[in-house]
Amino acid sequence: MNHRLLEPEGVDLPEPTPSAVNFEMMYALAEYSHEPKLLLWPNGEILFVNQAMCQLVGHSKEFLLQEGRKVLVDRADTRWEPAIQERENVGFFRGELNILHRDGYVLPVELDSRLLYISDGTSFVSVHIRDLRAEKRDKQKIEKQQKQLESALHDLSLVLDSTADLICTFSLDGHLLHINKACFSILGYTPEEMIGKHYRNFIHPEDIPDTEGDTLQVVQKYSTINFRNRYLHKDGTVIYFSWSSSLIKEEKKVYCIARNISQEIASEEKHHENENRLQALLQEGYDMICVLNKEGTYSFVSGSVKQVLGYESEELTGANAFDFIHPEDIPHVLVNFDQVLLGDIVQTKPFRFVSKTGEWRWIETKGVNCFHNPAISGIIINSRDITHRLEAQFQLEQSEKLYKALFENNPDSVFSLNKNGVFTSVNAATVACSGYSEEQLLQMNFVQLLHPDWVKETEGEFSRALAGESKTTETEILTALGERLSLSITKVPIIVNDEVLGIHVIAKDITKAKQQQRLLENTAKRLNTILESINDAFFTLDKDWCFSYVNHEFEKAMGVSNAELLGRDIRVVYSANDYEIFYSSFSRAILLQHPAHFEVFSENLNRWLDVSAYPSEEGLAVFIRAIDARKKVEAELKKLSLVASKTVNSVYITDDEGHIEWVNEGFTRVTGYTLEEVIGRRPGDFLAGPDTDQKKVSRIREKLHYNRPFVQEVQNRSKKGEVYWSKLDITPILDDQNGGGKKFIVIETVITEQKKAEEERAKLTDELLRRNRNLEQFTYIVSHNLRSPVANILGLTSLLTTKGSAELQEGITERLNQTAQNLDSIIRDLNEMLNLQAGMLDAKDHFQLSEVVNQVLQVLPIDSFEKVEVNLNGIQEIISIRSYVSSIISNLLTNAIKYKNPDKPLRVCIKAELHQDDMVCLSVTDNGLGINLEKEGKNLFGMYKRFHFHVSGRGLGLYLVKTQAEALGGYVKVESKPNQGSTFKVWIKNYS
Repeated sequence: MNHRLLEPEGVDLPEPTPSAVNFEMMYALAEYSHEPKLLLWPNGEILFVNQAMCQLVGHSKEFLLQEGRKVLVDRADTRWEPAIQERENVGFFRGELNILHRDGYVLPVELDSRLLYISDGTSFVSVHIRDLRAEKRDKQKIEKQQKQLESALHDLSLVLDSTADLICTFSLDGHLLHINKACFSILGYTPEEMIGKHYRNFIHPEDIPDTEGDTLQVVQKYSTINFRNRYLHKDGTVIYFSWSSSLIKEEKKVYCIARNISQEIASEEKHHENENRLQALLQEGYDMICVLNKEGTYSFVSGSVKQVLGYESEELTGANAFDFIHPEDIPHVLVNFDQVLLGDIVQTKPFRFVSKTGEWRWIETKGVNCFHNPAISGIIINSRDITHRLEAQFQLEQSEKLYKALFENNPDSVFSLNKNGVFTSVNAATVACSGYSEEQLLQMNFVQLLHPDWVKETEGEFSRALAGESKTTETEILTALGERLSLSITKVPIIVNDEVLGIHVIAKDITKAKQQQRLLENTAKRLNTILESINDAFFTLDKDWCFSYVNHEFEKAMGVSNAELLGRDIRVVYSANDYEIFYSSFSRAILLQHPAHFEVFSENLNRWLDVSAYPSEEGLAVFIRAIDARKKVEAELKKLSLVASKTVNSVYITDDEGHIEWVNEGFTRVTGYTLEEVIGRRPGDFLAGPDTDQKKVSRIREKLHYNRPFVQEVQNRSKKGEVYWSKLDITPILDDQNGGGKKFIVIETVITEQKKAEEERAKLTDELLRRNRNLEQFTYIVSHNLRSPVANILGLTSLLTTKGSAELQEGITERLNQTAQNLDSIIRDLNEMLNLQAGMLDAKDHFQLSEVVNQVLQVLPIDSFEKVEVNLNGIQEIISIRSYVSSIISNLLTNAIKYKNPDKPLRVCIKAELHQDDMVCLSVTDNGLGINLEKEGKNLFGMYKRFHFHVSGRGLGLYLVKTQAEALGGYVKVESKPNQGSTFKVWIKNYS
């Protein structure tokens, strides 16, 4: 065996001393290594170059061996001369240099150059090269992203310190780790006074259990939203918060955002997150080269494994690689391993490999099958430690997600403006609040959103923010839909390198709060106006029974002034002997804290009074109304009820809302309900029959508000379920002397027989009209269709009497015969119409729908269609005229066969559906020639109307279908398109 280290062509090397090293295997490892390698004479002439080096620079091996080191050196790189000098002086050099590619561009590499000696004193230069392009790109990308994140975090820090919300971080045991400066303005504490203390030191004692329960939910579910509790201000006042909390499991921290809702300003909280500065750790390492057998056992491990994983080469040699791989990663690594065994060159996904210290390191590996090479007889594995790169990428992604979540998921509108006031970024809440899309906003100036009344003031605040002033102000905008919104806006300058580039803005919608404030002010004004304008006497007493308010009506009724009563005890002003029932009722209302209502005749005032007293924490509110007129009406009604109780008709009395107060015996006789069963109920709620729907009941109740008598016919249902018709004579009784109150007297007359007579007359009228239309049609046929063939017959018979050739006579006879046949067809059609009229008088009977369909199908030719589908949807027996139903189905199927498409087999579907209004829909669908409904729809059901003249027919079938359907209380609808088929739907009444 030749044990030369290298054998470049044309160079004699000294014979090396035999050793335990397998030089052929080392040569093969160097040749197939993924790390570019060179062997040179000290003068720069190349003795050996591997495939990886050729691929890196784009030159062939022959070209490099011929030209030497000079074609690789980038002469513009001044580091080359010092590097060669250092290697000559100390024997080795390691550092970063630039080499040239065949196409002329520069490749940054890390070059490891060492001077080697063999036994005879001959020296060589061993060069190992690592391509730094991907690493530099990744480093530049990470540095760029890190700068962007640092800038974003700087801006975020400004926003967090400027926000009005309380943002803090707790440990899992409840100790405060971080809090923003808003704590001072909200709670009166500085951050230094709160950090490190447990939240129990600041929470209202009553809310501690609920807060601890919410903390447990955060740990179990990772987040809670809109949890409310109370904190104690430094001065002892209570502050209400609404909390949103999130658990960062990896950091064992709870991030919280608290909003001060003490002033009833309803808003959502801004998600808080702790600053998480990204530190990208880039660790340079060397490729680990090793050889595995088919079982995955190491047969060779390079010395670089110590730098990568901390192992000595001897510690891994003979061990199985899969024993060091993380169990979760073994399945996909095995897949890659099998691919390499089949001969593929495979780049694996990153997987975890345990280091000597027990740490899991992320490895990126490339495998090449070299079992075909006897010197190697295994798989060459080139591995690289990418743990730090993955960790840096993961941390960067996490930080970007956290920052983006704080911006995008913020419940308030957050956006940025440049120095000109143009939007540069907007979150989802801004889009939702404004009504404009993100694309529209990014092309707009903020002034375009402002309400005209607020433009000048808001532009001034914008200018002050650009000058470096952070401030919270209010403004108003108009949304895309024109809606006017009030906003509280916090403006924070964006300062980079001492230059203001724009401003960040946090906007909270305070429209509802503003509306509520205005509503409270207006309500107070309206309340005073209402109390002064009501017709009732009204006054209020405090807890000591002293007058606290008296309206004008009370002053007028009692002949006193407001100034005489306010602050005085009512029992002192008005004697208890004169108003004993008042004071006893007032005392009971205050004691029980329940309203009191009573009617009393006051001898002092000589009037009937209706008194209502309503207790509250402040005292007592009292309404007094004079009801003399009502008492008179009630007396009259008692007399009237005595008369009404003896009348034959149904009579009942209702209040102004239609609730029954009294019914006579006639009402009980007609409806079956007694007074006890109906008192307080509305008649329409329990008497309305099937024909009296809720709309009719509502219309009757509307008429009650017109204060005029009216008559209404309704269909009612008695207690036994019997339906009857009634005529209601409704008369209002107005009480003008008692505030306009009213009642209604309803006299109900049963008109069921009259309604039946009216229905019979209506049916008879419809039948006469229908028969008249049929008679007109019959007259039309007689006058038009019969006249032409009769005239032809008369003319032809007159010609027969003339002398002519035999051929002429034969032609006249033939024409006469044809005309007679046409006349016979018309007469038969007329006969069929007469039979149709006669059939309308047939009695309706019970029959099985499936039997009728099967009988019609049996009459049709078997070869006339390819498939007939019948779906009756469970309909069995119906009540109708059997002959008509059979004729309808027969005519529709006959038409389907007659006008089938000659280019495809006929398919027919017969379907039946039962509707809620006791109507049965029979439909026949085919895939035939179809009909142009836009052109022929108006003539579709006329007599002698035909639409396909290549098929013989009389044009009578659809006329019969429509006529019979109408006779059965129904109608016909058609859906059709030319060359696509037709669907005829026939509705008939099921007389069940």
